[in-house]
Amino acid sequence: MVKLARLLFLVGALTFIGIGAMHSFVHVTELSGAGLEGRFDQLGPVLLQGDEVRAWDLFQGLSLLMGAFSIALGLVLLGCWLGSRPRALPHPLVPLAVLAQLLVIMGVGWLYLSPFQVIGGAVGLALFAPALFLSIRQ
Repeated sequence: MVKLARLLFLVGALTFIGIGAMHSFVHVTELSGAGLEGRFDQLGPVLLQGDEVRAWDLFQGLSLLMGAFSIALGLVLLGCWLGSRPRALPHPLVPLAVLAQLLVIMGVGWLYLSPFQVIGGAVGLALFAPALFLSIRQ
């Protein structure tokens, strides 16, 4: 059972890296054009910590950060997987933190984005939950 949980954990780590890479690729190729920039400029400036910033600049920064943070999280999870003994799982706080993050992703998807985030979060829960339960038992 631990072997299966380790495999699912590895798949989850690689999935975060893949999602981050795909998001970054789509951002650079499709979400940075002049047409979309014009639509964001119609929103006008956004007040952020007392400074006015263009909605376009805010979107660009947040979108690029989302891709980078997803890749970074996947690499950290991969490091946790590689750093654990062959028949052991990472410390329970690692999958617990990921499960909490996935619940946030699902909530944001439900409230603001699309069913893809809800479905992806549910798949992620299935990938990381076994590692949590089994690591608690170890």
